[in-house]
Amino acid sequence: MIFPADSAARKEYPIYSGFFAYFPSAIAAVAHHSYASNAQHNGDAPLQWDRAKSDDEADALLRHLMEGDYAGMAWRALALLQKHLEANGAPIAPGARNVVRTGTNVADLRTDEPPEVPEGHPALRDESDNTGDLKAGEAES
Repeated sequence: MIFPADSAARKEYPIYSGFFAYFPSAIAAVAHHSYASNAQHNGDAPLQWDRAKSDDEADALLRHLMEGDYAGMAWRALALLQKHLEANGAPIAPGARNVVRTGTNVADLRTDEPPEVPEGHPALRDESDNTGDLKAGEAES
């Protein structure tokens, strides 16, 4: 789960007032960058983060910075943070494609056809399937 179950602890995650309200234009620019990059790298495929396409977030972040592409830089910074959090137990991002869990790391695996809905997405789960609750580094049994 992304948020704590305790209602008091949940208040320590001010998603609107501590993020959206601070950076609305920046968030819109990063979302547009996602849209444009998806069209460039995935053609007509639905919006997705195909992790098989690139895994050099730190280098790409600095290239975007040097080129003055701040939305691209911010996207790469968020990608770097997301992968770091997943490697430390956070749930896999629902928009990520081509992600496999191996040992204690999240590894990328290229496939030609990404799934229409990401693996582990709640829409694909039935009540008898508990694999959707896995975090990065956990093995399916």
